[in-house]
Amino acid sequence: MSETLTATIGWSERPDAAQAGAEAAQQARDQLSCVTPQLAIVFGSSWFRQTALLQGVRSVLGDVPLVGESTAGEITTQGPSSHSCVVVLLGASAPWCSTGMDAEIDRAPREAGQQAAYAAVRGFQARQRAGFLLFGDGLVTSYAEVVRGIQETLGTSALIVGGMAGDDLRFTKTYQYCDGRVLSRAVVGVLVGGPVKLGVGIEHGFLPISKPRRITRASANRLLELDHQPAASVYEEYFGPELVARMRREGLTRQAIAYPLGIQRDASTQWLLRNVISFEGDGSLACSGEIFEDAWLQLMIGSRELALEAASKAAQQAVRPLNHVACVLIFDSAVRRTLLGSRCAALEIARIREAVGPSVPLAGCYTYGEQAPLGHESAYERTAIQTGSVLVVALGT
Repeated sequence: MSETLTATIGWSERPDAAQAGAEAAQQARDQLSCVTPQLAIVFGSSWFRQTALLQGVRSVLGDVPLVGESTAGEITTQGPSSHSCVVVLLGASAPWCSTGMDAEIDRAPREAGQQAAYAAVRGFQARQRAGFLLFGDGLVTSYAEVVRGIQETLGTSALIVGGMAGDDLRFTKTYQYCDGRVLSRAVVGVLVGGPVKLGVGIEHGFLPISKPRRITRASANRLLELDHQPAASVYEEYFGPELVARMRREGLTRQAIAYPLGIQRDASTQWLLRNVISFEGDGSLACSGEIFEDAWLQLMIGSRELALEAASKAAQQAVRPLNHVACVLIFDSAVRRTLLGSRCAALEIARIREAVGPSVPLAGCYTYGEQAPLGHESAYERTAIQTGSVLVVALGT
């Protein structure tokens, strides 16, 4: 029997959570006729009753290992979706994956990463590892420590890639799925290997528009000072105090989405994007990920055409190293969907479809962060959480 990975996709827009989960799972299961399913990946709208959604999925799939997360929108083979459930079902004749989780991020984020990776390693039966698919909480700002913990278990050269869960831009509570459990502020992952390989592409398409500023003070996800001045000055210089005052009142506005912050550790590295979640009263900025002191920062600008070009490039990068592509997972930033609008968001998925081929199963979600290596795909030790990017992960052989 061939060891080629087989993947099928089902989805449902039924308003009842249990029915939506069951219908999506049944569609995927009916198509996977000749192979035993070894993994289910579930992307579910945060509007569903989460426990009922998983109960619906598992009523069809039984004890098949299951991972996934809530979203800021779902992606199916037909394009962007909302208020839906998507199930990706994967199987092969040889062992190729093992799941792990830990729910102790708030207490000990690095240890949580270690334990989730260790649980996956303990159940892994294949000889060779290809990478670790990560499903995290998009509202946790300490995920850099979680990733460091995963690397301490798997090694600094391990590929760690995936998306951070969303909650439809409410920024209140996100959910992660592991088997029959619905978790929050947790880390869930899948160790992949054996006959299965991973291809990864990540792009954003944003360009710098302001002068470079040095990050002179930062703490975790808070940007405190640029060139020893309050961090909010980078927006005040460009937009003026009145617009910044409105951004301070309203939080994540369209201006903040269209003009994220770009960080460079040095001149040779790619831009690391950060969205501003809130403007603090002391002039500091609460950002969507870790901020690095002594790095360079510039205000960035995006456009719809640059975003579409980035999607094509990411998809091409992902499928290039594989001989056979079984399926493609898309982790697309929620802010990109807002920037693109509904028509261009659909066009973005069509661009990815064009790059990966018409018959490859394709699914994913809109996220609050994208985890992938920065720069050349072999530099896994440079892995980081990006925002505003489109991440394409190809699974195959």
